Formats: sequence, C-alpha cells, structure tokens
Amino acid sequence: MTMPERKLERFDSYLTAVEAFLDEPWSDGLPVIPPTPALVERMVAAGARGMDECLGIVPRRDLPLYVWQAATCAVMAGCKPEYFPVVLATWDAMLDPRFSLHTVLSSTGGVAIAAVVSGPYAERIGMRSGMGVFGPGNRANATIGRAIRLGAFTALKAVTGELDASSFGHAGKYTFHFAEGDPPLIGSTPWPTIREQFGYDRSATTVSIIPAEAPRQIMHRFQPTAEDMFKAIGHTMRDPAQNGTGTDTCSMLVLGPEHASIFADAGMLPGDLRREFARRAGTSIDALAAAGFRHDYPGNRYSKPDAEGNIAGASAGRILVVPSGGPGAGWSAYIPSWSWVDDGHPITRPVCLPGEPVPARDLARAEADLDFV
Repeated sequence: MTMPERKLERFDSYLTAVEAFLDEPWSDGLPVIPPTPALVERMVAAGARGMDECLGIVPRRDLPLYVWQAATCAVMAGCKPEYFPVVLATWDAMLDPRFSLHTVLSSTGGVAIAAVVSGPYAERIGMRSGMGVFGPGNRANATIGRAIRLGAFTALKAVTGELDASSFGHAGKYTFHFAEGDPPLIGSTPWPTIREQFGYDRSATTVSIIPAEAPRQIMHRFQPTAEDMFKAIGHTMRDPAQNGTGTDTCSMLVLGPEHASIFADAGMLPGDLRREFARRAGTSIDALAAAGFRHDYPGNRYSKPDAEGNIAGASAGRILVVPSGGPGAGWSAYIPSWSWVDDGHPITRPVCLPGEPVPARDLARAEADLDFV
C-alpha cells in the first residue's frame, strides 16, 4: 500500500486557487478554502492522530485514507480546527468494513452519510440540534459533513458521473451532520442519551452514522396520542417505494420536541419506541402488490414472508430514536437507509480528543439489542 504523494500546487492569487479547485473534481460545486500547508498542519494538530496515519482502507478497492487527506478536505470545507475530531470519528465509522463504503459511494441510489453527534463536544463546538437542524446557517453542521463529502470526491475518487453513479442524489450528499437535542423527561428523569444507550459515559461524545436517503418530514399537530404517533410514523416507515422497506435495514427516527414529549409523557423510553416501531415498520405481500411491487421478483431482498404474508422490516436494534429539531406545530423526521444492512451497516464511534483517553464503552451499561456498533 503506497501513500499518495502530497503535492504542492502554486497559484498566483487566492481567487485563482479557488477557481482551479472548482474546475477540477476537487469540490462539491461550491467554492472551497485553498488548503495551504499551514492550515492543514493546524487542522491535524487539533485531532488525536498523526499526519501520516492511515485511517482505514475502502473495502473492495484497497484504497487507503490518511489523516492528512481528511485534514485537507476539512480545511477545504471551511471547518474550524476544533471540528476535526468529529470529522475523524465519522471517517472511523465509515471505514468500518461493515459499512461497505465502496457500495455506499458508488450506488445509483443517491445515498448520503447521515450522522448524529451525541455529547457535550457537539455543544462545545456549536453544532445545531434545534430549529432548522437539517438546514443551512450552522457552520459546524455544514462544514463537518461537507468535509466528509469532499474526502469522498478527492481522496476516494467518488466523482459524480464516474464512481458515484447516483441517479438523483439529494441535498444530504452535500452535508448531513447534526446534533442530538435535549432528551424529554419522564417525570423528572430524562431519556438516556444516545451515547449512554451505547454504553458510553454521559461525558463522552459519539458519532452514529447510516447510509441515508433524504429525510421525510412527518406532521402530526392534531393533539395526537402516543398510539396516533405510532400509526403515523409506522405508516411512513413502511412506504413500499423506499428501497429498504421490507428488508433487514436501518434508520434514524428524529423526534421533534412535541412528539418526543408525547411518548415520554406516556412513560416510554427510546428502547420501548424502537421495539414498537420495528413491529410497525414491516409490510406485507398484499401491501407491496397494492403499490405495484412483487415480493418474489428475482434477486429481491425482501425478508421472507410469514404464513400470513407479513414481511419484517428493520429490527429494533437498527432503529435509532433521536430527539432533535426545534419547537413547532408538531414535526418529526424519518431518515431511512437506502438499502439493507449488507449494503451499509449502521456504525457508532467515539470522538477522541488530543491528550485525552479514548472514551471507553461499558457493555454492561449498553442496551443489548442496539446494533449500531
């Protein structure tokens, strides 16, 4: 395995450099910050890894990714140096062989990398978890996710129309990082945070990723009960036109504060919701047929129907319940994977900070069925 050469290009002006990056497949179509050696070195210093350390290898392509490449793309994306530990944790998750990064980057399905950051470091660097959580206007959310996509373009050669065969794509392919919001209360006790559900200490910070389609907003503002919310969200999760419906897939269910409080007021914890949503996320032979789909076409990936023709969807451990988003009339969002887990398993990794120990995971405290690790 040979490390790519770190070439130094010279330009006669800042603007010339910006234009040159736009002319080459070195940007996402938006201007980038020219990555001078000083800026890249400053970015690397903010992480917990050495400049020439290999972060991992893309399975099936034997293509390595090095810290200096990740740092270069973080500079180009406009990241502050303090964002870089989150960038590195995201790459650690993506380069896990189970995530199947080659498939994720090359599919016609237009898949993006959706990442939720749970922990105090997200707040420390100013990540957004409230109103407009998926939208523009927050530098940390926007540039951290953008750094990942620029790395896919430049270091991993996932250029649109070449390796990246997306038929449509979606806006999440620019950036799709966001932060976990405040957990709702059951009485005076808050829900366990995502990191705590995975067995990490509350003081730790984690990044959880899935290969994602675009989010689907879910509206219910008509004084819904918990059962009403299960019905509304379950209906969205089993849409037959989603590529993952009726398969062993994964997803994130992002609950706005009104909807999260409805479940908390009913005494339900995230684990209760995951299990109930798994029960309601399945489909059936008849429902597929009514929507124009055959469950038995050659090469299908649907789960095997039971005797009544019911087809299971995602297991409870692969549905991550995330409180996030801002107050409103009553909104949530469903983020489905674009395929089944063999094409992209959900992964969680801790954020590591320079000079601090790697956050430890206590399996005895983890929720046993969660399969994002």
